[in-house]
Amino acid sequence: MKLEIFRKHEASDEEQRFHTLFVEMYPKLVRYATALMTDADEARDIVSDVFERAWQRHSTLDEETEHAWLYAAVRNACLNRLKHLKVEQEHIEAVIEATRADMADNYRQHEALLRHAEEIARNLPEPTRSILRLCYWDKQTYRQVAEHLGISPDTVKKHISKALRILRETMNELI
Repeated sequence: MKLEIFRKHEASDEEQRFHTLFVEMYPKLVRYATALMTDADEARDIVSDVFERAWQRHSTLDEETEHAWLYAAVRNACLNRLKHLKVEQEHIEAVIEATRADMADNYRQHEALLRHAEEIARNLPEPTRSILRLCYWDKQTYRQVAEHLGISPDTVKKHISKALRILRETMNELI
């Protein structure tokens, strides 16, 4: 079996120059981006993206202006991100406002239905109306209502079933 000896990849002059540029400028650009963004993680992401773009066009960057190019690219990337965040915030606010309006409409519809259900319950014949009130508004059990009125729990159940049937049928006509 033939053994191959691998030599460590030696960086080209261009790679060395870019590495030196990165080591020198990355911390400065992160501080600059953090000052613009006020979010260090976001700033690091932006600077990393800028360095990726710089690497892709490193051979065309002029050594005299590459620092200025990096600062301008970071500034522009931060401004673009801030604009994007502003648009996102405006969309979020629009969704919140639409949700509030929808909730207000649903609340009004719900309240109208409740008022109508209460009106139907008030117009139920006695003793069905009283039994419904005791069970649902006063939260008494069928047994408690039966003892209070001197009737059987089955009679309470029959009146509750009648009340709920009337409510359901009448409310379905509205919806």
